[in-house]
Amino acid sequence: MTKYYWLKLLGSIVLLTLLPLCWIVAELRSEGDRSVPAENGIVNLHDRDMTTSGAVRLNGEWLLYPGLPLTEADFSKADKSPLRQGVAVNVPDVWNGLPGLESGLGTATYRLRVHLPDDASGIYGIRTTNIRMASRIYVNGEEVGGSGRPGLDREGTLPGNTPNVGFFKLQGSEADIVIQVANYSYASGGIVYPIWFGTQEAIVSSRELGLFEYWLTAGGFLIPALFLLLFFRLRRREAPLLQLGGFCVCSLLFVLTHGEKAALALLQALNYESVLRVQLISSAFVYYFLARYIVQLYPKFGVRLLDRLVLIISCIITFAGLALPTAQFSRFEVLLLVCSLLSIAYVLYVLIRAVMTRRENTLALTASIQSVLIILLVYLLNGFGYLENQAILPFTIVVFSAAQAYQIVSRFAHLLGHAERMSERLLQHDEWKDEFMLSTSYEIREPLRSIANLAAAAEQQEAGGGGSERLTMITGIARRLSYLVDDMIDFSLLKSGEAEYKRRVVLLPPVVRSVLELYPPQALPGWEVEVLSPNPPPLLADERRVGQIIHSLVAYALQHAGGAAVRLAIQAEEDRVALIIAAPGIGSALSTEREEPEFYRADESATESAERVRLSVTRRLIELGGGEWRARGLESEEDEALSISWPIASSEAIAAAAGASEASGRTLPAFDGDYREELAASAAPEAPGGSGSVLIVDDDRLGSQVMRQLLGEERLAIKTVASAEEGLSLLKEAGPFDLVIVDLVLPGMSGLELVRLIREHAAISELPVLLLSEGRLPDETLAGFRAGANDILVKSYETSELRARVGTLLELRSSVRRLVRTETAFLQAQIKPHFLFNAINTIMAVCRLNPPQAEALLLELSRYLRASFDFGNLEQRVPLHNELELVRSYLAIESARFDDRLRVEIEVGSGEWIPVPPLSIQPLVENAVRHGIMRKPEGGKVRILIEPAASGWRVTVEDDGVGISSDRLSEIGESTGDSGGVGLANISRRLRLMYGEQLHIESWPGEGTRVSFNIPRESGA
Repeated sequence: MTKYYWLKLLGSIVLLTLLPLCWIVAELRSEGDRSVPAENGIVNLHDRDMTTSGAVRLNGEWLLYPGLPLTEADFSKADKSPLRQGVAVNVPDVWNGLPGLESGLGTATYRLRVHLPDDASGIYGIRTTNIRMASRIYVNGEEVGGSGRPGLDREGTLPGNTPNVGFFKLQGSEADIVIQVANYSYASGGIVYPIWFGTQEAIVSSRELGLFEYWLTAGGFLIPALFLLLFFRLRRREAPLLQLGGFCVCSLLFVLTHGEKAALALLQALNYESVLRVQLISSAFVYYFLARYIVQLYPKFGVRLLDRLVLIISCIITFAGLALPTAQFSRFEVLLLVCSLLSIAYVLYVLIRAVMTRRENTLALTASIQSVLIILLVYLLNGFGYLENQAILPFTIVVFSAAQAYQIVSRFAHLLGHAERMSERLLQHDEWKDEFMLSTSYEIREPLRSIANLAAAAEQQEAGGGGSERLTMITGIARRLSYLVDDMIDFSLLKSGEAEYKRRVVLLPPVVRSVLELYPPQALPGWEVEVLSPNPPPLLADERRVGQIIHSLVAYALQHAGGAAVRLAIQAEEDRVALIIAAPGIGSALSTEREEPEFYRADESATESAERVRLSVTRRLIELGGGEWRARGLESEEDEALSISWPIASSEAIAAAAGASEASGRTLPAFDGDYREELAASAAPEAPGGSGSVLIVDDDRLGSQVMRQLLGEERLAIKTVASAEEGLSLLKEAGPFDLVIVDLVLPGMSGLELVRLIREHAAISELPVLLLSEGRLPDETLAGFRAGANDILVKSYETSELRARVGTLLELRSSVRRLVRTETAFLQAQIKPHFLFNAINTIMAVCRLNPPQAEALLLELSRYLRASFDFGNLEQRVPLHNELELVRSYLAIESARFDDRLRVEIEVGSGEWIPVPPLSIQPLVENAVRHGIMRKPEGGKVRILIEPAASGWRVTVEDDGVGISSDRLSEIGESTGDSGGVGLANISRRLRLMYGEQLHIESWPGEGTRVSFNIPRESGA
């Protein structure tokens, strides 16, 4: 790293120091080539090719005539008088100290005769840059330019020292140049910068190059000035931005008031004396702002004495520029030179110290030092008259500004990067904190719910004992802590913007009613509800969140009412519906919620902190739904009141909700206004009684034990397992359960996957599944229902909620069973007309030929009809011999019809008394006869086999008929048989309900079909 550092440092020295020095040396050498020294007012250019040599400086001895502005005509007369001989003076230089011009103020005339080659006729030009302070130029008696208006005194002179270019047509080989100069506004006068002479092309080229250098320098200060000052407006604490911006602004003013003096062109109303004042003040503050910027950038290396000294000198110069006449304050140039040398030396000192400490951006510091040194060198050489061309200055100034801009940008990039890293860390820590709080809340909530539920159960058992009061206290504490955890979870979700809010059309009165029904009658003393606006319009809000808000505020009102009457009112406003809660102390909710919630404060109790958090969450929920709350009173009361209002639903939303309600056959409940009698009559919800078997699949042993205790009172047979694999195994081995409760998160196979596997063997109506969820993610509910769950219960359940949901699902299972049994009995009673017609025709035909056989067939038909109309088939199971009796009767009638085309083989063994579902074999035999055997001309054989199997008994009905095609076989499971008959789907559904089994169908087209099912041994006991 050090190797590359020194290489870069060496490269910057070569680029920014050696190359500019080489340019300066070359420029000093070339100045002699571009100027021919004049002697005693004459310059000889006989041997110079003016078309190729370019413009030349007319430096050397000019003749000066103090006192009067003269013209060529005056000189023609004066040549005859020795009294009018001029004084030879050096140009460029000030005329201070010359006879008649000792103070620098006065009027004089310069004269120079230029001898050119004999063939030099053409258009020539003359260019001036700085003649103090007014001038007029003549060539061969023709006025070609000037600046201002020279006069004989201060009143007759108009200062206007601006660059000038004039052109003239030369006839002959001599140019007589006369320049009138007057100065009454500056401390020094005369031609202080060289005058250029040459052809038109040479002068234009020189002028354009000068303008380019001028505007490049101005732009080099303008752009950084705008950038830095705008940046400072955004970052006012960064003083270096202001200091460097001030340096660029003052440098820009210095440039605009020197050289081309563009300030006069840009501001027409600005007089030249104002330009002189701006020159002096901007020059002083250029060095002040430069020194202040470097010191503030590196305050460690600043010297307080030098800081004050630079400031004092700058203030003195500024005061002189504002208060003194221009001819007086211009004498402070020496003080300005001292200020500039002191400031630059100070800047170099600080920068060198910074480089020696190897601070950040050392290369930029080195570039700044080198550019400042070059600027100082150029100004010194120019001040002593050795270097007129200052074209290197724009380059060095741009390098300095770029180096400082790079330092600032680099610094801010470093600060921005640091801020971004800190922001990312803060966001990560904030996310971790929220996740920790959320996960901890969930972890805390479950034990709290378990405590509350167990205490509630024990409280009911110990209602007559002395421990009931203590258990009630435990229940209340656990529920209060559980509510606080719920509020913490809501607060975390609201803060992260993840809180759900599902807007829909909601009627406020039913929501209020449902919330108040949660409270026992004794908890609502003096409770009054009034509807101030009949038929208030529906809201556009989240029904669950509205209920949560009402519940929170009702609980707050009850706590602060102190047993006094609490009144509720519902009132429709312009575009909102308001719920007004009036109670003593309810107004304090507005002041309590205004503070930002914290979960602990030293000056309040845990109850007060929990109350404040809940109110803050309530306020955020109200605002989330576009609601408002404010203090107000009821029209008939003077008590404190709190009004919560929500926006009403639009007509489009109401129409859409009405259409959905009509399609589903539901109606919205009406609001009575006063339902205290209903509350008094209502009691704690009771779970339905009855019996059934429940399988709980949950790896949380504590949760499973709590659920067993809560459901054990319902006279249920409960089995618990800790994994999905154990649950599947138990479902297969122990037969069907009436309900399966599955936790969403299980080790290994997830709860959703277990539900999907259950649904592969049992329909949603045949085996209900209750899915337990944490309720953290919005998609959990949808995923659970898609997997096949009948219901989903969030784990933070109340005892009554669990019992109600379990009772509902058990009732569903029981209803489905009753429906299937009823369907079976009624379907059996539907005798097929063509079967009865065929059976009677067969008996009539046999009566004439074989009366005893006809009698036997009538007996079989009587048995068949008696079994068909037997409503004892509502039972779940019948003995196998009863089912076989129906089968034999059916086969006896069919055999009489088809003679030897139908052959029957029945093998039962010792299983005639095993219980089987009614109508589980006869429909299979009927399908085999009608759709298999009778479709073959030669007929076939039906074989009925009941044999022991590994887990019970296996019933098989097979035939050697036409078989079933693959397409038909894929549809057979959903078929309901022929019209009005008992289909295979009914048998399969009953088998799943009773045994968790289903029909197994195998078929080979042209060879036959085999249909079988298993009966578990436990069921056959």
